[in-house]
Amino acid sequence: MYHPIQFEINGTFPTTKTALYSKNLNGTTYWMANMTNVYEKKDRQILTHDGKFREEDFLAVFDEFCKANGLFAGSKTPSTVAEKCYTKAIEKYMTKNKIAAQVQNKSSHFFAMNESQMFKYRHYNDGELPDGYSINIPDSVEDVSQIVGSSINAKLVEEKLRRFPSLCVRKGDELAGFISSETHGAFAHLHVFQSHRGKNLGEKLEIGASKMAIENGIRPCKFIDTTNSFFLEKAKKSKMMDVVEANGTPLVFDQNVYSPASNYGAYQ
Repeated sequence: MYHPIQFEINGTFPTTKTALYSKNLNGTTYWMANMTNVYEKKDRQILTHDGKFREEDFLAVFDEFCKANGLFAGSKTPSTVAEKCYTKAIEKYMTKNKIAAQVQNKSSHFFAMNESQMFKYRHYNDGELPDGYSINIPDSVEDVSQIVGSSINAKLVEEKLRRFPSLCVRKGDELAGFISSETHGAFAHLHVFQSHRGKNLGEKLEIGASKMAIENGIRPCKFIDTTNSFFLEKAKKSKMMDVVEANGTPLVFDQNVYSPASNYGAYQ
């Protein structure tokens, strides 16, 4: 939640406008952000709280938030980033209001640097790159074209590469890998092409992007799919970031995209 508000105040990503809604009920403050971007067809909502989560209270605030932003009205359906407890509550909200919508779900664990890790990596020297390789920002048209590929949101990806921590690794003039960031501040799309793997290039990209993030007041963080056991274990062993937990259990965050079902529209 912090990064989108920071980006809005600083004008970091001018094509995105973030509307913030909050309310305190029974000692808990619920924070809800609605992010609109001219290059995306769907608004994105980020939901969180400060205090003890109570489903009944959350649903009361969520109903006001939906009405304020026109969610579940007409053809406008949400695209949420929130802890699992929120998405379970939204399911009940849909059932209660007879909202028939399809849900595309991706569940992730969330990793973020703590203060000591940020201090360590701010000036971290991770050694030399293999012979012939270099790391720099993706500034050429060809770089952007290869990274964007056939994305239907090519302009959005291009803008994110320009405005958020993003790096390319090259061998000579050949693009070998890249890392980019999402509009909510988390790293995304860390990728090293097959012929260049096994050289620790992915870690060097992540360290370099983390330095860029820290220099720009962004706490380095990332989502990793709960089904991706290889990268989850690798992230835990690296000690570069901590997995976000509650009572010793890693939190599960859902990135849910809701779309109208065939009988959608009964809710008024």
